[in-house]
Amino acid sequence: MNTLIELVQAYGLWIIFLITLLQSVGLPLPAFAILIVTAAVTPPHTLNIISLALTAIFGTLTGDIILYFAGKKLGTSVLGKLCRISLSPDSCVKSSGDIFNRYGPPALTVVKFVPGLSTLAPVVAGVYAMSMSSFIGYSIIAGAIYSIAAVSLGMLFRHEIGSLITTLTKFGKFGIVIVIILFVIYLFAKWLQRYLLIRQFKTDCVTVNDLLDLIQKRANPVIFDARPADQRTRNGFIPGSISISDNNLNEMANLYSEHAEIIVYCSCPNELTAAKYAHKLRKNGLKRIRPLLGGVEEWAKSGGEISFS
Repeated sequence: MNTLIELVQAYGLWIIFLITLLQSVGLPLPAFAILIVTAAVTPPHTLNIISLALTAIFGTLTGDIILYFAGKKLGTSVLGKLCRISLSPDSCVKSSGDIFNRYGPPALTVVKFVPGLSTLAPVVAGVYAMSMSSFIGYSIIAGAIYSIAAVSLGMLFRHEIGSLITTLTKFGKFGIVIVIILFVIYLFAKWLQRYLLIRQFKTDCVTVNDLLDLIQKRANPVIFDARPADQRTRNGFIPGSISISDNNLNEMANLYSEHAEIIVYCSCPNELTAAKYAHKLRKNGLKRIRPLLGGVEEWAKSGGEISFS
């Protein structure tokens, strides 16, 4: 805590700008918590508080604009790269695309509070060719809500936060170690969650050649497409595949025998979304479910047919 305060005192609002920018582009920094603490220890003058909030807004906006142009120039490939460093497996391409499809541009104002999605949403806006003026407008609103909420909490609980800082200061280096240990435990829990899911996927996965064999042998595999609807429309899909989402998962599970041969594919790194849906379908009573290694991209690279209608 003292280190943070010392950094703010030494570098002023530049350190807040840097932290909010880096967190905005995907680095796992606790920017919201840092804003709360900074607001709590900042002298409660109107100009100080406004300056802090505006700096945070400008930092998040700058990061969002960088990601917007990355999405516009590089397309969906940058989504996969960001998913790899995301702390939350649930915030992969599927989630960001679904939210954007459901709520449109206003989704930018909501996802700022959702870990992972706050990073992916500006990229999706660029991929979808959202107008620059509309994007900046919604990003400013999102940054304002996010920053003002953090600063307000810091001001509201400044006495309690001050007491906590005082307590940690009494413990000296031991207090800092406690905070670091708690953060490391959080990171480890997230990593373990992802690792177990990926390990299960590697055990269950089916290759493109395996799928082609099933089709040629007329085993009639059921193929589920776990990507967002827009990717299915824009990038094509494996012939005969059926779009699946949280909205129709139970309905789809009830349509097939528990021993039906089911393949699930997506476009996420490590096929996390496919693995998640395979896990959910098993909970619904289906037995033979396997994610497709490499997803639709590997299918296309191997010469598999891609349909667009």
